[in-house]
Amino acid sequence: MATRRVDRRLARTRSSLQKAFIELIQEKGYDATTVQDIIDRANVGRSTFYAHFPDKETLLMSGIEDLRAHLTERQRASRALHPNLAFGFSLAMLEHARGHWRLYKAQAGHRTGYIVVQRITEMLTDVARAELPRGASKEQRQNNDLAAQFVAGGLMSLIKWWLEKAPDLTEKAIDQKFRLLVVAGLSRFT
Repeated sequence: MATRRVDRRLARTRSSLQKAFIELIQEKGYDATTVQDIIDRANVGRSTFYAHFPDKETLLMSGIEDLRAHLTERQRASRALHPNLAFGFSLAMLEHARGHWRLYKAQAGHRTGYIVVQRITEMLTDVARAELPRGASKEQRQNNDLAAQFVAGGLMSLIKWWLEKAPDLTEKAIDQKFRLLVVAGLSRFT
């Protein structure tokens, strides 16, 4: 029982630090945000921050790992409900992007923004690869890597276009278009 209470407290502290960090990035930008800013906003001590994260970059990347866990879970749930539905994580990613668009925009054109987009794309590549059949030959493995890159890069590019040029479209509408494009392209490739 005590472990469960401690785990919830740790999760709340971690969440509080992530939330404060996101708010500060939107207000000041990544480079201008200090660890002191984060702990002041989250109302925690410096030792508490360092007990969870060695630096602000690790805090930033922890959000991407949390996103990976969320997308993987949505992917599993989607497969259970709709076994023939490819890339069941895409709608969850679109929902995340809509909810965090101000954060993405705040980082656009900055070194950190590039790093975040690159890490998210790498993470999406891994998540997409998990849905592709395992290749036995070197050529099949290369094709799977290429297909996973295509899915991840296409989704990231589509998100940027959607939220800049057609934000009135719903996540579900964009997801349907994404699926039509990707599934048609991959059916001819694999």
